[in-house]
Amino acid sequence: MIATLLLSLNTFLGALVTDTSYELIIGSYTKNGNPGIEVFDFNTKSANSTKLYNRNSSNASYLAIPSDGKSLYAVSENGSDKATVSSFTLGTNNQFELTGAEKTIGAHPCFVLYREASATVYTANYTGGSVSVFKTDHGKILPLSQHIKYSGSSINKSRQSSSHAHQVVLSPDQIFLYVNDLGTDEIHRHKIYADGTLDEKSTTIKIESGSGPRHMVFNQIGTMAYLLNELKSRIDVFKIIGDKFERTQSIDTDKIKGDNASADIHISPDGKWLLTSNRITSNEITVFNILDNGTLKKIYHQPVAKTPRNFSFDPTGKYVLVASQDESKIQVFSFDTQSGMMTDTKKDIQVEMPVCIQFRKVEKEVDAEERIKNLGINLIKPSAPIANYVKYVQTGNLVFLSGHGPDKLGGGYVIGKLGSDLVVEEGQAAARLTGISLLSTLKVAIGDLNRVKRIVKVLGLVNSTPDFIQQPLVMNGFSNLMVDVFGDRGRHARSAVGVNALPNNFAVEIEMIVELKNEQ
Repeated sequence: MIATLLLSLNTFLGALVTDTSYELIIGSYTKNGNPGIEVFDFNTKSANSTKLYNRNSSNASYLAIPSDGKSLYAVSENGSDKATVSSFTLGTNNQFELTGAEKTIGAHPCFVLYREASATVYTANYTGGSVSVFKTDHGKILPLSQHIKYSGSSINKSRQSSSHAHQVVLSPDQIFLYVNDLGTDEIHRHKIYADGTLDEKSTTIKIESGSGPRHMVFNQIGTMAYLLNELKSRIDVFKIIGDKFERTQSIDTDKIKGDNASADIHISPDGKWLLTSNRITSNEITVFNILDNGTLKKIYHQPVAKTPRNFSFDPTGKYVLVASQDESKIQVFSFDTQSGMMTDTKKDIQVEMPVCIQFRKVEKEVDAEERIKNLGINLIKPSAPIANYVKYVQTGNLVFLSGHGPDKLGGGYVIGKLGSDLVVEEGQAAARLTGISLLSTLKVAIGDLNRVKRIVKVLGLVNSTPDFIQQPLVMNGFSNLMVDVFGDRGRHARSAVGVNALPNNFAVEIEMIVELKNEQ
């Protein structure tokens, strides 16, 4: 019996699946008449993608999505009169709908950022040499709150005759906003106030003349910063000590010497790898290993399609997607997290002049009936009540299920006392069998388990010796099953109580309350 129960439990644990999927949202230049924002379903298991819908947004060269995935912000990288930032909010059809657009004042906004703590949007305005600050209301962009303009120049006369703000990036603690200024070879650091506005007196971090700082990333704990310099195709590695940036390394990203054109930089989700994109002089992704001391070791150069701009790891870290502006496609590479090697999956996504790649987490409602099949669960014919009661009562949208025991598939019950006859793992398996019994009765009661809105309340009685205190662990065998069948709808309030005896010496007895969805 022990072997059978443990095998059943291990099979259950090994069958867990997820219903989390991701939307791939691409921002593009629009001179060829394309919409600007295109949304795809992206399968993180197969790397297959399916087009979902478009949204018109002029020259949507950069996008930002809050962590809850309910809003989208897009810059329109146009001249002064048409330079805007737009807000989109999820509608009832689960698609983004335009809710507002505000002028950035600064021309050619090329980067947009959302700060969670204050629900604030920031844009870096390239030609305008400035940063713009916007507050939001339930995702809708509000009129400009603050505009800070920079001045200065540097030694590259064709590219650095004035300030060119290229990126806004938050410190990991969200206390500071950094603005990378390609035109002046500076990083402007602003303290952020509680309402999201900025202290206009910035601290300046000076970068080597002619470098052209473009994009910067921090490691997860905020002890290292990696600055990609566009004009020198070089990464400056900084150790952060207090509020000081101490440069510890400079390393080339391009194998070609001279003034180049690096574009983007990202760290892999596992924190082990750093990648950059190079364009114009070479079309490639350069892969670096992040060493224990935070410095970089170059691994190799991966050729990609012409003019790679933004690229992104997918949320699982299994793939790298590269936006090829001049070949109008997104290349999808598998990524080996052990070696850092990229392999073209040949599953290109056709998008006109793509620039920016973002992902949105989508929680799909669990199909409980399909889950039961995937988990290999066989529902049983509910047994008759053993006394003067009924197995369930429905009142309104609530179903009250009487106490059920651990029915074995071949007949009979799991019997015995936790602490003497059975170990915890056997108790968990018995609790899972009891869950299957309850689901079987519920299926008879309501017909389709997808009618379940929520498992509301559960009482678990565990047949225990006086010194046994692990009733909650035993009940996890039931609770885990409910979550794996119903997803978040299966998370419930619960009591786990030890008792001296149960009818027929059942190992466990469980009752539950279920809420049903409103009938349409």
